[in-house]
Amino acid sequence: MEGLPPDGDREFSELAQFEIDARSVRLLERDFCTRHEVVVLGKVDPAGREPVTVGMLNPGRRSLVVQVESALRRSVRAVRLNSWEIQRALVEGYGGAAERDRMTLLLGPVSDFSFERDQDVPRLLDEILGSAVQRRASDIHIETYQDDVDVRFRVDGVLRQVATPLSVANIQAAIARLKVLSSLDIAERRRAQDGRIQALYREGGEEREVDFRLSVVPGPFGEDAVLRILDSSAPLPLAKLGLGETPLATFERLIANPEGMILVTGPTGSGKTTTLYAAIHHINSPGNKILTVEDPIEYHFPKTNQKQVSSWMSFADYARAFMRQNPDVILIGEIRDEETASAAVRAAQTGHLVLSTLHTNDSISTISRLQTLGVPAGLIAACLLGAVSQRLVRRLCPHCRVESPPTEREIRRLGLAAADGPFFRPEPKVDCEICAGAGYKGRVGLYELFVLDGPLADLIAEGAPIHRIRAAAIEKGMDTLPSNGLEKARAGITSLEEILRVVPYRILAAH
Repeated sequence: MEGLPPDGDREFSELAQFEIDARSVRLLERDFCTRHEVVVLGKVDPAGREPVTVGMLNPGRRSLVVQVESALRRSVRAVRLNSWEIQRALVEGYGGAAERDRMTLLLGPVSDFSFERDQDVPRLLDEILGSAVQRRASDIHIETYQDDVDVRFRVDGVLRQVATPLSVANIQAAIARLKVLSSLDIAERRRAQDGRIQALYREGGEEREVDFRLSVVPGPFGEDAVLRILDSSAPLPLAKLGLGETPLATFERLIANPEGMILVTGPTGSGKTTTLYAAIHHINSPGNKILTVEDPIEYHFPKTNQKQVSSWMSFADYARAFMRQNPDVILIGEIRDEETASAAVRAAQTGHLVLSTLHTNDSISTISRLQTLGVPAGLIAACLLGAVSQRLVRRLCPHCRVESPPTEREIRRLGLAAADGPFFRPEPKVDCEICAGAGYKGRVGLYELFVLDGPLADLIAEGAPIHRIRAAAIEKGMDTLPSNGLEKARAGITSLEEILRVVPYRILAAH
């Protein structure tokens, strides 16, 4: 049937990707839309003949698609949205914005979990989700074992066990509840499923949107769930990232360029998106047209054209389309294939500033990674302005840190002199009101900023080996990840233990 992609391609779209036009939404009766959870998206030309885009919980229900096509007397292009997004679009189209709170999961801070025998599962899950947001967790892990259920929060990059009333007696109901909230198939327990839960978090008279990305995976004792928490808190200003005075001034100069490419590298969870968002926040102005393609959109900037990757439009598709939208700045969430790399380089060559991320170990490895993606060395030298490699380390609690000499292992691995320092380590206080006995509170970035100049660009264009380019960059004063970490450790911001935890051995060995 026209408009229906293959089963494997029907992934979640984002409501923000579509225009909500009240007249078009009302082409279908509200009762019908509410009953079947469908909504007309975009602005429909009544005299046109092109397919109408319709959001549905399950675009694979051909019988429902036929009903919608019959009601509209037009062919339909079905896209998948979750229940919350459909209801929100209907409210916008039919009015009644006051209903927002009713159709959104409401969360708040939790002082302690209720261990009542008859506690209902929805309330328990609300407490778990609310507590995770309150503790600034990035992920919630719900793990099912033969005789037990574990709940762990990832806080400041480290998993911490949390005592909750979830058990083998109620875990199946809890997983089913999560599936309902994210519009997944409750009956399907043999395959992995991914979904989204939208919530409002209220604390101290203020509220903000929080997005949970749910992954459910089957196992021998039931299903495990992991929820990635995307908090819509305002992005950090550049000055708060921890770049340092000189690298900050250099980075600000880079993102002020009218053209060229800047890449942020590092593993998953290293804060790449935070750095890119800080850059966008810094250069966002009425005089700049900024276009972004992301997966997912973690924060909505005012007056910025942000697009969500979908089964219909990939990173590369958007990057090519953006070239015809007269932008000043293009942000590509990730360069992951040759097609996207080619589109990004083409945009950087033709008068646009391109910001993106890449998975490499350090900033210099960006060059070899781009080459494996089919970008010639000459083009890299011509369009790459710089690359930032980063890792996140935990901040020492100022009340729980104590001065401590480096251990033999730290001296050996980090190449320290025995009298080097001062350095600090955590000595957690159980009653500490800042870190609650963790010894650490919050995170800060370690950065390696590689900036091209004429001689470095010549080395790249000549095909010089990576180790030679790295040596030349260090000779020109590039601060490496280990040296930046040691600087922060000497300042009492983090510990040597944290540097060893997050910086790969290969990078430490080359230091």
